[in-house]
Amino acid sequence: MPDRALRGWLAFGAGATLVGLWVLAGITDDVVAHEELSSTDPPVASWLADHRTPWLTRCMQAVTWLGSGWITVPLLVLAALLLPLWRNRRRTLALVLAVSMGSALLVTIGKLLTVRPRPVVGEVLTTATGYAFPSGHSAQAAAAYGVLALLVSLRVGRAAKPLVWLAATAVALLVGFSRLYLGVHWLTDVLAGYALGVCWLAVVVAAAVVHDRLRAASRPRVNV
Repeated sequence: MPDRALRGWLAFGAGATLVGLWVLAGITDDVVAHEELSSTDPPVASWLADHRTPWLTRCMQAVTWLGSGWITVPLLVLAALLLPLWRNRRRTLALVLAVSMGSALLVTIGKLLTVRPRPVVGEVLTTATGYAFPSGHSAQAAAAYGVLALLVSLRVGRAAKPLVWLAATAVALLVGFSRLYLGVHWLTDVLAGYALGVCWLAVVVAAAVVHDRLRAASRPRVNV
């Protein structure tokens, strides 16, 4: 990989990580202290509960599965096999599993540290267990569909790349909205999940790029 491209990936990784950490820290502080942004949680939850419709409920109950590990993990494994980076399926598989499993682990740690109850506003329209903060589905959607967009965008033309990332963003946003609409998360849970997922995705991708560069540099050159 050219040094210019390497610097670009490292800049992206560092920037996304810092922004993600800053946003996540700010939201977490508001949630723990019950201040500022967290004050919007009850009004948003109440408004959504009051404006549910049967057809949208059915749609959101289907969409929310797109953020489940039962969907994202097989999808990422399939993508790693069909769209390997560096022409190496094993390393690509390790990358996508690190993104998915790592984000899930960080979400679990966050839930245990904050111990935030789930909303009790209106009827809960899907099954959810454990604590609320941050949203695991939102974090998984941001991380999983982000790395999936990366794998696909490297195989399509320049004109199609924005469409790939737009589609991944749309799926992640819909998953987050579904968690709010179905009554299992507060707004700040979803926003924190997005921040965590993007941050972890940036860390793993940047680390993978650096690792690939170091491997390439360590290979002995053969003079013909």
